[in-house]
Amino acid sequence: MTAWLTRVRSQGLARRATILTAAMLLAFALAAPFVAWRGASPAIYAAAVAAALSWAGATFALVVAHLLRGPALAFIALGVATIGRLGIPLLAGALIHLQGGPLAEAGLLYYLLLFYPVALTVEIALSLPPPRPATCPAVSPDPRP
Repeated sequence: MTAWLTRVRSQGLARRATILTAAMLLAFALAAPFVAWRGASPAIYAAAVAAALSWAGATFALVVAHLLRGPALAFIALGVATIGRLGIPLLAGALIHLQGGPLAEAGLLYYLLLFYPVALTVEIALSLPPPRPATCPAVSPDPRP
């Protein structure tokens, strides 16, 4: 698993975004039967919107982490990525909830609580830089006889 994750982290942005998208689709597919059983089509729509909002925030953070690489931009990248990662789903979810309607009544905020951690976990795993190869320091000869 570690070798696979290391290899994926060194891939390009498009490949990592595809993996994030696949993970969110898998999470939605796993949750859909329970969601459909619980609340029929309004619940499915609410879960789909929640998954899409979580995906949008995570994708934004993934792009920011890719564009603002390096130690000089690390703090800026962390702040901007966090604002997008948290702000997109939270603001959109709050607006939908405050407006009311079928998505709010179907429990959009609850579905955000389901899909946001999935998006967060996968996005962070994909955003971390690949580990640097271990280098051995130059070995000096032993001065003792």
